[in-house]
Formats: sequence, C-alpha cells, structure tokens
Amino acid sequence: MSKDRKHREKLTIWPYRSLSPKGFALVMTALGVFAFTIGFGFYLMGAWPVIGFMGLEILVVWVTFKMNYRAAQRRQHLTATAKEITIENVSPAGDKQTTSLPTAWVQVEMTPREEPELRSRARRKIIVRSHGKTEEIGEFLHPAETPKLAREVTRMVDRARHAALEEEHEPQAPAAKGSS
Repeated sequence: MSKDRKHREKLTIWPYRSLSPKGFALVMTALGVFAFTIGFGFYLMGAWPVIGFMGLEILVVWVTFKMNYRAAQRRQHLTATAKEITIENVSPAGDKQTTSLPTAWVQVEMTPREEPELRSRARRKIIVRSHGKTEEIGEFLHPAETPKLAREVTRMVDRARHAALEEEHEPQAPAAKGSS
C-alpha cells in the first residue's frame, strides 16, 4: 500500500488585540460622556471653546484606535512542506509578499540569543534563513510570545524534514506490466 499523502503544515500569525469591538464602543462612549461633562462645565463658566477641543480630543482617540485595528489586520502565513517553507506576509491593505526557502537547508534562530534587558528596549527577532535569503517571522508580536513561536517554527521545520526523509525512503510501487 503506498502513501498518497504529502506533508503540508500551516501556521498563521497575527497581532493580538484585547479590546473587542463592543469594548471599543464602551470605551468611546465613556470617553465621550466624560469629555462632554467637562466641556459642558467649561461652557457654563463661559469658556465655550473648550467643548470644541474636547470633541477634537475624542476624534483623535477614535482615529488612533481605528489605525491600531487596521494594523491588526496584518497576517503572516507559514506553510511547511517536505520541500520548502513558504512565508507569506499580508499587509492590512491585502498586499502579499511571499518568500520560499528549501526546508532541508533552512535555519531558524532568535537574535540576540540572550534575552535583552528590559530597559534596553531591544527586542528579540525570529530569523529564518537559507542560501542568503532571510525573513523575519512574527515581528508584530509581543516580546513574551517570541520564544514560544520560535520553538513552534523550529518544530514545524523539523517535522517537514522528517516527512522529506520518509518520502525519500518510501518503497516505490512496482510498475504495472502491460500486455502486448
């Protein structure tokens, strides 16, 4: 019996946002009520222009949140097969950039190897490299998630290499003899 399945493993990475759309609506409502209350107090004291500035402040907070949510639409798709690992970066606008590296030669490493001091503001990076090509994985993730992702990507590549070895050593089915 021959194996017809080929190894294919996928992993999708995206930035985490803890504030849900409902939470966003609640925060904006609370800020709006707070700003209106302060602005109305200043209006009653005769400083009516403050209301406009409070409205502008709410608008800036709203635009900032919307920009943050748009940035959260980034995606990174990793696909490992016995032959290659493909890294597809998808921007918030939907633009795609794809890099493929041979699984047999790919190296996954974290730089720097030692965790940097918190006050240095340096961050660790997951770099995948092969034959002069390099690609960073998960650059948008929180620093606490980076080591776990590096281990998972390394295991993913190891499983793909193992599948390549199994495919290489798989016995070939004898060719069917035709009648002449």
